[in-house]
Amino acid sequence: MSLVLYPDSDQEDEDTHHAPSNVQPASSPERKADALGARSVKRKRSADLPPLPAAFHNLYSVNARISTSDDPSLHGGRKRAVPHVQGNWPSHVFLEWVPSQPESQALRRLIDQVEASIKHDIDAKNKSLQAPDIVPSLLSPLGTPLPLHISLSRTLQIKTDNREPFLDTLIASIRTSMVKPFSLRVSKLKWVPNFERNRWFLVLVLQKPPQNELNRLLDSCNQATCQTGHPGLYVGGRGDGPMPHNTAHNQSNSLTGKSCDNTPTNGVDRTENFHVSVAWNLAEPDADLIQLVEDLDVSKYVATLQPAFDAVKVKIGNSVHDVNLGTRKSGLGTTGGLLGLG
Repeated sequence: MSLVLYPDSDQEDEDTHHAPSNVQPASSPERKADALGARSVKRKRSADLPPLPAAFHNLYSVNARISTSDDPSLHGGRKRAVPHVQGNWPSHVFLEWVPSQPESQALRRLIDQVEASIKHDIDAKNKSLQAPDIVPSLLSPLGTPLPLHISLSRTLQIKTDNREPFLDTLIASIRTSMVKPFSLRVSKLKWVPNFERNRWFLVLVLQKPPQNELNRLLDSCNQATCQTGHPGLYVGGRGDGPMPHNTAHNQSNSLTGKSCDNTPTNGVDRTENFHVSVAWNLAEPDADLIQLVEDLDVSKYVATLQPAFDAVKVKIGNSVHDVNLGTRKSGLGTTGGLLGLG
């Protein structure tokens, strides 16, 4: 195969020296107008590009593993909540929201307002407090937009042989819920910790949707996890969260998943627990600062936010599956190897 020939520097100099005299200088008005016109056409073409299909995001939704051990220094000081065990596939059921550029800008302004309000409160009251080191969850280290999510399960440890039965059970349960595509609105902002209380999340609290879709989906997911021997979410058991308060009732059932007849979420309104995390920090904020954030008027920042959902995401190990809402067909998008479980 022949190589592509590129002109060397001498040839470039020679070509430049013998350039036709009718070529306009780079600084001429005509050349400037042509350049502006070309940039305008390029911007128009970029604006006309259709959005990427939802399945595209699934291909890059799992971070590449950069260490086989838990090294907090590689993750901004964060520690793995559940140690990695060979043969276990960390899994998670959730709703995904990919904010548009205007929505991302509104969220960034909201986080900036929180930081400014905290600093003002500390300075005004002469408190000897250290402001939380708030880390936004909107962009990757490379500056690319990150999807946000609403959890419908804990982080589950699915064994290799149980991946397919778990997925089948979950799909059937979600279908039974008969939830159709829906959208949500934000009510306020607050801090919530994870169960170990070694990380705090700045979260958007969600309003209850008209058809109670969040509770219906949570019930179906908890029923599926219970049937397959895994703990439910927001049932008040050990390891539940992140949520502001954890109760001790029914710990054994929620931990082992052996009894599904008394799943505590059925018929219970858990709207106050649903949230979208937009930032985090490692240290627990002072109680006054927690209350300050909850009392902030965020209406002007969240008025235009209306995340919409038409599928439930199921991440099993390094694969993500879409379970489409509002249809009895399989509607399952997979990535990876066999059944996308790679």
